[in-house]
Amino acid sequence: MSQTRSEGSGLAITSKSNSFQFYEFNYPDLKMLSKYIEAREHQCSLEDERPGFLNMFLATGGIAVSFREILVKEIDVLNEGRVQTEKYNIVEEGHLVIFDDLIISFGNNVAVKSAMSMIMKFTKVDPKPVFINPERIFKISDQMAFIQTMDFDKMEHPTIKKLRFDGKIESLADIAPFHSYTSNIKSVKGVITTPYGIRTVKLSSTGKVSVSKKKEEELDSDIFRWIFKNLIKAK
Repeated sequence: MSQTRSEGSGLAITSKSNSFQFYEFNYPDLKMLSKYIEAREHQCSLEDERPGFLNMFLATGGIAVSFREILVKEIDVLNEGRVQTEKYNIVEEGHLVIFDDLIISFGNNVAVKSAMSMIMKFTKVDPKPVFINPERIFKISDQMAFIQTMDFDKMEHPTIKKLRFDGKIESLADIAPFHSYTSNIKSVKGVITTPYGIRTVKLSSTGKVSVSKKKEEELDSDIFRWIFKNLIKAK
């Protein structure tokens, strides 16, 4: 999932997906949290059928860690003419990158939720999904070199209830006749210049963020902090 680096936060993120969920989180003592994660009773043991954390990296600015959840599934099988229900275990894996003010997650949602639950139990801090309001999305859109897609929902229009722009929108003025009909913008996707290069970034109102990257490219974890502070939270 990740490896250590010397520059920046010291974390490089490798993911098959380029989609990440953002959570607001306020817990400054990452060293203490890392000790909790590393405790033997909180580590995954497939032999003991115990879900838990694994592959933790602690760097200057954050923690990268995976979590394996063991799920019980049932399947009906035909045995000597009778249908019997058999149980078997499935291992699902989720991944977290934890900063003192932000958590990003990717991978299996069930595993991520289990990891979050354990972190909340220890820190007494509930990670809250980031919600981006329409005004903020418009401001983010205005910073983009150009907009590729923008999704509107709950249109107060006589005939249009949902609207999706797809193409190359040079400025918000191009869609002004339409966005005046709604205050519900679900997402925006466009090209933006970051300190980590020119990227195509998609931000959804639910806090899900996609960042363009090559198939096996590692993303410096600091790009997520930059998006959080300069796009999502900036005034």
